[in-house]
Amino acid sequence: MTYVVGVIFMIVFNLFLSIATDHMVRSYQKKAMEQKASYVEKQCGILANQLMLNGINAYNMTSTSDDRGSNIYELEQLANDIGGRILIIDDHFEILADTYNKNYGQYYVTDELIRAFGGENVSYSFIGDNMQVISCAYNQENGDIEAVVLALASMDDVHSMIAYLYDQRATLTGLFFLITLIVTILLVMFMRKSFKTMQGELDIIAEGHQEDNMSEVGFQEFNRMAVSFNRIVNRYKELENSRQEFVSNVSHELKTPITSMKILADSLLMQENVPTEIYEDFMNDIVHEIDRENQIINDLLTLVKMDKTSADLNIAPTNINELLEVLLKRISPIAEQRNITIRLETMRQVVAEVDEVKLSLACNNIIENAVKYNHDGGKVDVSLNGDHKFFYIRVKDTGVGIPEDCQEQIFERFYRVDKARSRETGGTGLGLAISRNVILLHKGSIRVHSKEGEGATFIIRIPLNYLG
Repeated sequence: MTYVVGVIFMIVFNLFLSIATDHMVRSYQKKAMEQKASYVEKQCGILANQLMLNGINAYNMTSTSDDRGSNIYELEQLANDIGGRILIIDDHFEILADTYNKNYGQYYVTDELIRAFGGENVSYSFIGDNMQVISCAYNQENGDIEAVVLALASMDDVHSMIAYLYDQRATLTGLFFLITLIVTILLVMFMRKSFKTMQGELDIIAEGHQEDNMSEVGFQEFNRMAVSFNRIVNRYKELENSRQEFVSNVSHELKTPITSMKILADSLLMQENVPTEIYEDFMNDIVHEIDRENQIINDLLTLVKMDKTSADLNIAPTNINELLEVLLKRISPIAEQRNITIRLETMRQVVAEVDEVKLSLACNNIIENAVKYNHDGGKVDVSLNGDHKFFYIRVKDTGVGIPEDCQEQIFERFYRVDKARSRETGGTGLGLAISRNVILLHKGSIRVHSKEGEGATFIIRIPLNYLG
């Protein structure tokens, strides 16, 4: 494949080079012809002025004037200079002079001459391989055109130069083709070597050595590919570590209530004639552990559902103000037991496209945490606001707060800032993970601001219109 790419590159490069050099030669050819025409026009114009100063008969080859010979010699010199032929034609279209010495005394009529004598500006034109230039000789008294100077300039010198340039172009194109071929072969060999190295490293990683990374060397493009792939591998490692940690945490969390129940049951079985009071206490503890096990299982099932696609969402227009009021009424009895004040402040009426059940679960977890991890007699302020695109829910408490180094991990599954306090409050370590997943399913975001011992503030932002 790399050889094919190299051949394509070489063909495209040389095709571009050929087109570019051909354009340059053609541009030079056009410029050379324009310069030749400008030079011939200038010389013919000078001759036309001299024709009027000396009189047209001074250039008449049929005349016997003494200075005719010198004038004709001047014409011949100019003809040699432009590499062509010069004719002087009067207003009756009679050829007065011809440097070829064969057509003077005859008549010569063309469309260009008719237009020139009619006062029209006639630019240069081509007759075969020769350039034709016409300059008019004006009478200085009345401004009439008495004669014209017609020059037929040879373009052989221009054609010779163009042919030479095309020869040089062919040589340079062949040289560049050879250089391009060598460079392409070297690049292809280096690329194949780099690809083989990358393939070997990929094979090693694919065999299960995920601890290895690709070498970030070589061309910048290969380096970027290696960097991107290493990021993918590192992300995979993080996910694998997270999965293993999650499995370990699940096993531990599920095993803990079972262990407690087994100890309690064994204690009852090891004793004979257990008093009714102790028996009831042990059974209450067993029921409590069963409830705890059931809560963990329910939260795990909820979290699995949250990991599915957004197709599971039941989106419908929902009054967010009423949703929060219902949640606070449900949580208020728990807060009143510890004399915690819950207050709801709404800045505006908000109706948004959300899954009411799942969003209620997410908000309930956050508000319940604000109560559970609060001080007795503390406060929980819940506020609702919105703009033309989003609505915002803020939950602020006066509780124990969250250390700064733990704020990025609190949304991870089974993560607890204070494990002992979490178990005392009945937490499973899954509530915030569930809340975050629900908010992400709604294309929203959740942030936390907190200082240890000074409470915490959770800010939820969700689009008013579902963007699924």
